[in-house]
Amino acid sequence: MSENTNLVGLLSQHSNKWVALSGDSTKVAGVGDKLSDALKQASLNNEPNPILTKVPKHYGTFIL
Repeated sequence: MSENTNLVGLLSQHSNKWVALSGDSTKVAGVGDKLSDALKQASLNNEPNPILTKVPKHYGTFIL
């Protein structure tokens, strides 16, 4: 069984953006209006395998 991770603290400040999370989902490795921007930032932050998600415009309860 997998463990649930509460991402509210990480994602709530990135409304309507693409976010690249670290592989262990503990930090934001990149953010951008475009997926490619978030990926580029993650690469610059030495995150080889980011977890990518688009944060909803009105962030609330959201299950990935």
